[in-house]
Amino acid sequence: MYNELQKRYIKEIKTNQEQREAINNLTIKIHELEQNLREQKQRIEQLERKKVSWKASAVSGKRSRTPEGEVTSPRDISKKKEPYCSKYLELLLKEIKKLKKENEKLSTERRALKNQLAGLDKDFFEEVEDLKHAVQESVKLNNQYEKCLKQISVMYGLPFTTHL
Repeated sequence: MYNELQKRYIKEIKTNQEQREAINNLTIKIHELEQNLREQKQRIEQLERKKVSWKASAVSGKRSRTPEGEVTSPRDISKKKEPYCSKYLELLLKEIKKLKKENEKLSTERRALKNQLAGLDKDFFEEVEDLKHAVQESVKLNNQYEKCLKQISVMYGLPFTTHL
């Protein structure tokens, strides 16, 4: 009984620790993704500002040539870059939502485990310690009995075998 309680207790402690680490890792990842999202939003704002300046230059009729010799306007360049940024932002937002759901799930599970552990009061752990001490004492006593039996069997010439 003692060993089962101790194994269960150790297992729950390990699970709690693993979940704490997972939550910390997910929180860090969420912060990193949020930072990345902020940076991408700033980049979009910069591109939009450039887009506005390109529109102004397009109104004045300015066009440029690509290395291949094609004539392009700033509007054409803006259209090429914009879908890439929005797709990337969508992916980031999906990843953030996914991580937040996982974080919430782990937090809920952690709270449930914590509530289970809360049901185990100080007396329970003292009882476990008492049982542990009692087991240690009984092991010592069993070793002494075994030595005594060996001496008696030698004294009377009987074979002594230990059974585990």
